[in-house]
Amino acid sequence: MAILLTQEEKDLYEKALNYGKEKLYPLTFDVDKSPELNREIIKDMAKNGFCGVGIPKEMGGKGYNYLQTALIYEELAYGDGMMAFQMQLHNNISMEIATFYEGISDEVKAIVPGLADGSKLTAFALTESASGCDPSATTAYAELREDGYHIFGKKDWISNAENADYYNVMIKDGKDSKNMIMLLVDKGTKGLKFLKNRERLIGNGMSCGSLEFDDCVVPVSRLLSANGFKEALIAIDVARVYTPAIAVGVAQRALDITAEYLATRESFGTPILKNQGVQWELADLSAKIEAARWLVYRTASVMDSGEPVAITAAKNKYFGTEVAMEVLVKCAQYFGAEGFMKDSRISKLLYVAKMLQIVDGTTEIQKIVIGRDIARKYLKKSK
Repeated sequence: MAILLTQEEKDLYEKALNYGKEKLYPLTFDVDKSPELNREIIKDMAKNGFCGVGIPKEMGGKGYNYLQTALIYEELAYGDGMMAFQMQLHNNISMEIATFYEGISDEVKAIVPGLADGSKLTAFALTESASGCDPSATTAYAELREDGYHIFGKKDWISNAENADYYNVMIKDGKDSKNMIMLLVDKGTKGLKFLKNRERLIGNGMSCGSLEFDDCVVPVSRLLSANGFKEALIAIDVARVYTPAIAVGVAQRALDITAEYLATRESFGTPILKNQGVQWELADLSAKIEAARWLVYRTASVMDSGEPVAITAAKNKYFGTEVAMEVLVKCAQYFGAEGFMKDSRISKLLYVAKMLQIVDGTTEIQKIVIGRDIARKYLKKSK
């Protein structure tokens, strides 16, 4: 396994880093003022090659692998974590529609180029308020009739819900069925309603709310997968490669602006950064960020190899987001009163770090996944 980046990977890294610093970083506060999607940013990121990254070139995408894509998100997040998250959200779902599902219709294939260039946006309708991180507890369902699938139920906390053109929806195959299916639902389909765009502590600049399906009819040609639960788990693994990459970018930005701030702020006549105790704590945080960074790269490399990735991805999601939160809590402390201000950059990063601990499976869910794997191995040995 290579432990150094290739020149091509370094070039992608630098391109995304420069774009993040020059284009996204200055927009952080403007974007967060509104809960509405800023489509101009999406268009500009697409124009600069950050949309459709995982979609094959023959389908209109960039054809990047998981490691290349993780590098991109890390450095976009160095500019702005929320805009990086928004782009990876759309890219993940688009890539999954284009490449994950066997036997998709020509009708579905025809929409992929629009997803690849960012002219059309997607949302993943998975979570429900009663089931949270447990997709197997889904209650929304579809009934197959002569004219197609009739969908009933509700999905909650759906990012891009109001703005998406297409929804990748996971539901039960019948009210009393245990099997899950995936359907692609167009915005504007009769019976589909967006309920409310709720303002968040962080994560504005895109919509987030509930989708209600009241006898929403979808053609059979929009079936993505007859084994939706398995597909959802794979999709979650993908997110657990990229969300920690964003966490690393956010943590690195926090450490850098904190060191810069402490180099200019004096206490008792000397820059705070000269204090050895401060240097040691920043050194500890820097080492943890680097460890999280290489776990992201390893997880992406495992994903690229085709080897089982679920446990590695769970460790990646757990460690990367925990490190980011630790970094942000300690860095915010160094900013003192300034770090408590709503217009402070460090406070914005702190909110992003907390959000990243929750999305795509909370820290506690990752511990359950990892712990069960350990127990499975050693309980088997003890018999």
